[in-house]
Amino acid sequence: MERPRVTPEDLRDALHTQIRKHSSGVEWVRWLDASVALRNYSFRNVVLITLQMPYASQVARSDVWEKLGRSVQKGQQDKEIRILAPVILERGRRLTIDADQPDVELERAKQARGGGRLVGFRVASVWDVSQTDGPSLPQLTPSTSGTSTSELWQALTHEVRSSGYSLVETRRGSASLEGFTDHQERTVVIRRGLDEVTAVARLAHEVAHLRMHAQKEIAAPGTVMCRGIREIEAESVAYLLLAHHGWSTGGSSFRYIAAWAAEVNKREPEKVIERTGARVVSVARRLIGSVDGQLRRGGLGHRRPDLRAVSLGTLTDSPETDGRPFEGPER
Repeated sequence: MERPRVTPEDLRDALHTQIRKHSSGVEWVRWLDASVALRNYSFRNVVLITLQMPYASQVARSDVWEKLGRSVQKGQQDKEIRILAPVILERGRRLTIDADQPDVELERAKQARGGGRLVGFRVASVWDVSQTDGPSLPQLTPSTSGTSTSELWQALTHEVRSSGYSLVETRRGSASLEGFTDHQERTVVIRRGLDEVTAVARLAHEVAHLRMHAQKEIAAPGTVMCRGIREIEAESVAYLLLAHHGWSTGGSSFRYIAAWAAEVNKREPEKVIERTGARVVSVARRLIGSVDGQLRRGGLGHRRPDLRAVSLGTLTDSPETDGRPFEGPER
C-alpha cells in the first residue's frame, strides 16, 4: 500500500504541534542532546527526526549510507524519516540545498551560489543507522570527550578577548551571582571560588551572550529579546558546548521555557521556541567550531586547575547582591 504523500506544510504542522505539546524543560534538554548527536541538522529537523524516531543517533540520505558501505534495510525503505530541505532560487533556477546542511550554513550556501534567495522547503527522506546494514562506521570526527575544564577555560578566554572584552575573576558581590557581562566596561566577570565545571559553564554562558545579544537588544524589554529568552539562549549554547566536550550541565534551569515563550507570543509560543532553538543551535555550532579550532592550536589565555570529577550544579543568574554595590548590570 502506497504511503500518503507528505507536504512541507504537513511537516511544519507536525513540528509546531510537537513543540506546543512537549515544550517542557525535559523536552528542551532532549532536543539539545539530539542536536549534539545530529550535529549536521537544523533545530527544526532535529525535532522532526526525534518525533519520528526518538532514539535516532546517526541520520543520512540513502546515497550517503551507500558511500559509507551501508544500505537501507529492505524492511525499512518505506519507513524513512521525513525532514525539510531548503530550496534556493538562483537566476531562475531552483536549487535544493542538502537537507543535512545546518541552518548556520544556509547563508553561506546562498552566497556561494551567487546570492540566491530561499524560496521554500521540500520534503526529503533520511534513515537512521539502525535502519541500515553494512560494515561498522569509521569514526568520522575526533572524539572531544577528553577535553579538560582548563582547556575549555583557556579557549573561552580567547573568545572573550577576541570579542574586545576582558575577563575578570572576583569574589565581590553575592555568592548567588556567578557571572555577568558589563557592556559599558567591556568586561566579563566570573565569580572566583566556583568549582571548575561551574566556572567554565558560566564563562561559556557569558560568551554566548557576547555572540548573541547586542547591547541595544538588551535595552528593549518586551521584545523577543526579553530577559527570559536571552537566558534560555545563553544557557542552551553553554549546554551544547559542554555536551560536545563530554560534560553534562543537567539543564535544570530550562523548566520555565514554555512560560517565557508564552510571554513573547501567547497565541503561538511554539514559533518562539522554534526560533529560539534555531538561534541556539546555529550560534552553538559556530562557537564549537571556534573553540575546537583554539583547542587544536593550543589556545590562548591562562589555565585554571582541572577538577574533572566535579559535577555542575544549577547555574544561577540573579542580579541581587549582599548589600554591597556589585558593578554588574542585569543582562
